[in-house]
Amino acid sequence: MKPFPPVRGYERPAWTLRRGVTLIEVLWACLLLMVLAIAAGSFISLSSGTLAVSRNERVALELCNSRLEELRSAGFDAIKPPSENYNVYYLVRSGDTWVRSLTDPGEVVQLGGWTYPISTRVQYVDLGGEGDSYDAVLATVEVRYRRNEPNRVSLWAYFTP
Repeated sequence: MKPFPPVRGYERPAWTLRRGVTLIEVLWACLLLMVLAIAAGSFISLSSGTLAVSRNERVALELCNSRLEELRSAGFDAIKPPSENYNVYYLVRSGDTWVRSLTDPGEVVQLGGWTYPISTRVQYVDLGGEGDSYDAVLATVEVRYRRNEPNRVSLWAYFTP
């Protein structure tokens, strides 16, 4: 297709004679699209990782809460430490009873194909601060939801006789 013939006394601008796009323009467009694609990919990757951590933390909170509910339903006498001192004792569920030990038994809970380390501790506490009275039992449940140490969830509650 030939360009229109020039009109007498009028000359067409140079840009109207050009057809298509240049190689440089195509390369710039490709570069821009590539940068946008990389940014979108990194955003999706970061958001999916954050979502996974958030899900694991929520599951850990639910595990802690369910363990505290088990302790509440068991009653004070079932979970109290074996002797009246301020030592920390670990509890592990064995059937219908709670087994106490001075060291962490390394209990784990399986949920949804994942393993979560859980630790349940009980300790007598003096709430009034009047000396050696054993007013309540402090129960602490802790679940680690990632392999790193600081990534753990902890809930606690006081139990009184």
